[in-house]
Amino acid sequence: MKMHIQSYNGEQRRACNQIWTAAGVYDFDPQFMAFDMDGAPDLYMNCIVGLAHKWYGEEMLKTLFSKWTGDGRQAMFDDLAWLSLENALYERELPVRPVLEELRFLHAKEFFAQEYRLSRQEWMSKNQLVYTLQAARWQRVLGKPPLVQSVRAKNLDAALALSGTLNGPDLSAAILRVFHDYFHFNGTPWVRQPFKLHFSEKWVPFLTKVMPIEIQRTDNLSVRTLRETQQDGRASPAGALHAKLHLQEEEQTDREYIEDCFGRSLYSPKELNMMEQQLCTDNHSGCHLWFTDGVPTKGGCHSRESEHLAQQAAMQARRNRDIYEKNLEINRSAIIRLAGQIRNCMLIQQQPEEIQARSGRLDVGRVWREPLLGDSCVFLYRDVEEHPGFSVDLMLDASASRLHCQETVAAQGYILAESLRLCGIAVQVTSFCSLRGYTVLRVLKPYSLKHANREIFRYFAAGWNRDGLALRAAGELMKGGPKKKHLLLLLTDANPNDSHRIPPGNKYPFGRDYGGEQGVQDTAAEVHALCRRDIRAAAVFMGENSSVPAAKDIFGKDLVRIRRIDQLAAAAGRLICTEIMELSDD
Repeated sequence: MKMHIQSYNGEQRRACNQIWTAAGVYDFDPQFMAFDMDGAPDLYMNCIVGLAHKWYGEEMLKTLFSKWTGDGRQAMFDDLAWLSLENALYERELPVRPVLEELRFLHAKEFFAQEYRLSRQEWMSKNQLVYTLQAARWQRVLGKPPLVQSVRAKNLDAALALSGTLNGPDLSAAILRVFHDYFHFNGTPWVRQPFKLHFSEKWVPFLTKVMPIEIQRTDNLSVRTLRETQQDGRASPAGALHAKLHLQEEEQTDREYIEDCFGRSLYSPKELNMMEQQLCTDNHSGCHLWFTDGVPTKGGCHSRESEHLAQQAAMQARRNRDIYEKNLEINRSAIIRLAGQIRNCMLIQQQPEEIQARSGRLDVGRVWREPLLGDSCVFLYRDVEEHPGFSVDLMLDASASRLHCQETVAAQGYILAESLRLCGIAVQVTSFCSLRGYTVLRVLKPYSLKHANREIFRYFAAGWNRDGLALRAAGELMKGGPKKKHLLLLLTDANPNDSHRIPPGNKYPFGRDYGGEQGVQDTAAEVHALCRRDIRAAAVFMGENSSVPAAKDIFGKDLVRIRRIDQLAAAAGRLICTEIMELSDD
């Protein structure tokens, strides 16, 4: 979509300046702009965009890319077309602009550097074939050994390396010929129709080897095992010019899908609508909430797909329980140690409470009540029993970034909840993720069911994570808590990321993706809002080094980091003890 110059924001103006400089023309609105995964302009690819305008003209580019507009493979064709244009324009311009060699080398280095900053959700959004071809291109630029590729990928890689001697019409025809030969594209956009074949699990290793695999971003639920996630290919950012996928599902269809996947709502439609009006505002306008205890609807699933997903979730619950039972003695020992640690901290911090009684130390100020009112409770008794003055909410990140450790998260969540129960502390355990614009909070174990901790094994991971809205919604769940003081303990990677964008507003006139700095700022604001409601929010952080600053920005000093999931219980114990001391001082 063509944009007017006066509507550009700061980053877009920088990208325009790079494009205009390369083109040598400053009076046109670029059809394309290139940005890296952090939203900063990509200098090298913006130079390529400018050179494309210089050598081939705006009309040629518009005509070429319009050929597959609306095609189900549009995003892939866009990326492959720019791979061809990049090679041709580099060869054509290098003799007169030697600096391109250095810019190309730096771009190739950044391509692989960004790979390690991707979250699980971002990996899911990449096309595996495109990534393979891009990686092969940038491997050659860096002078590294070539990647292992299939014969088809090798041939396609060579076909996309078009010569810089081609003029505009010849280059356009060559790109279309490649798309025809390798993807049967005949110039008519093809709309992807749903066609599914279901194979049993034993066929997966064979089929993934002999058939091409394409990974696309999706807002459909998929409950997967550790082995399946380890077999995934790692995808990496394309580096430029990604098409955006806009979901246009009907609201009723989405609601039915969410209900089928996660269970019935804890609130009536009217109550849920009122809560959304109150909570889904500002950065979360247009979003939805779903509070559930995971109980299926009475009418059953609305589709075979939903029924299959329910079966997958049940299988994951069995795996969670089996892994816990396999290490039963170790886990029991961890519960005993953690409960003792918390109990000792409570005894140190807890001041014995003096209550009115019929015996004990005489309360001089109440002696008159016995002869005049017949009140025999004129003594003070020091109550040394444990009466925790706070409750704990344990929130487990259930987004796709936890796919590789679902069984361990469930086991550690159970260990934490059981340790708190043995100390007489009311605990509620909730998992959260987001899907199709819905932030879903699954209450695995409520306050009221003291001996229902085994329900935590129903945990499974899928989807995205809109942390800010999840925290805002968690505050509503705590309103029914048994204590006035609350401790919210969050297991997180400090990487908020959702497919539903921040809508346009005063702060972001064009809207923004919910992730990166914007997601961190939003989550931090919700943590501060909880503190103003006497809810202490703390976190056990398990993420990349690059996310440490974000975790500190969100939680400040109320944070402990672990590098392995089996360190969770011990780290959470230390954090809980610290928070108990803070709560005692309040």
